[in-house]
Amino acid sequence: MTVAAIGAYEYLEFVEREYLASYVGRGGAAVKVLSVGDDAERVRLAGGLVKAGEQFEHAAVDAATTRVHLIDQVFAAIARQLDWVGLADAVVRSALDRAAFPVPDERDAVDLAAIARHHDIDAAELYRSVRRAIEQMVLRDTELSHEFRVAMLRLCQERLGRGDVSATERETVIGWLRGERLPAPDLRAVGLRTKVNRYNARPLLLSLTRWLRIAGRSGLVLHIDLDRLAVTRRPPVGLRDGFYYSKAATLDAYELVRQLIDATDESEGLFVAVQLPAVLVNDEARGLPAYTALRMRVADEVRDRQRPNPYAALVRIGSRGQEAA
Repeated sequence: MTVAAIGAYEYLEFVEREYLASYVGRGGAAVKVLSVGDDAERVRLAGGLVKAGEQFEHAAVDAATTRVHLIDQVFAAIARQLDWVGLADAVVRSALDRAAFPVPDERDAVDLAAIARHHDIDAAELYRSVRRAIEQMVLRDTELSHEFRVAMLRLCQERLGRGDVSATERETVIGWLRGERLPAPDLRAVGLRTKVNRYNARPLLLSLTRWLRIAGRSGLVLHIDLDRLAVTRRPPVGLRDGFYYSKAATLDAYELVRQLIDATDESEGLFVAVQLPAVLVNDEARGLPAYTALRMRVADEVRDRQRPNPYAALVRIGSRGQEAA
């Protein structure tokens, strides 16, 4: 039978109005599974999500280029798309405001000597005040994981320009966030003990959503493209491009989505759009029916042939009604 679908542009306007400008923008979180019916709508959706929410950060994770069944790989892919230095700079500016010594002009770089002259205060005293403010904002925030707090403190200290953290150490921290292979002594020098892995990646992702709001952003719009999961057989060696998924890996990818859905109460300012090819909505072998834990969370509450429900956990994107079993 046919099931009502909503156009990509119409759905993006709905998300902007009903989620990003209100619920998610105020600190909520939502995960939507989007069944996309055709290539044109797929392009429109991807392009619109990149621009959705002016005050949000954006990241896209494609199953063809990232092993989406591994949470540490997903976090690293997100981390590679963020301006960590810019976020740290915003937190340092917030700390200066909290210490009652704001940067004279928002366009100026954070220069403690210049800020001290502007406020007629000793530069050393200003440094001690802003450092205390940063430590209160970062180290005492128990909603952030310990490793994340250490990493963000190092990035903020480097922005102060007092030599506590060098540019090389800053790049070590950013490389750690991005999942790069780094020498253990370099990591220990900045207070990090373990690489990003499947055990700490989820707390790091939850911490990231909070950090963005601490830095003055509304949150994160994350687009996860699972189209590659529909490929059942790898092409010949010369034609392969990126990653391909066994059924076991496909189910692990669904489990990751399930975990994101269940973690919405712990996330802040997070909107996740999980793009799924229409064929996987009802495919018993590799689709949602093969993983009951996720299927139960996104099952159609009401299936209307004439009117789509954009509030549903599973939304069909297309210019016309699309076939469904």
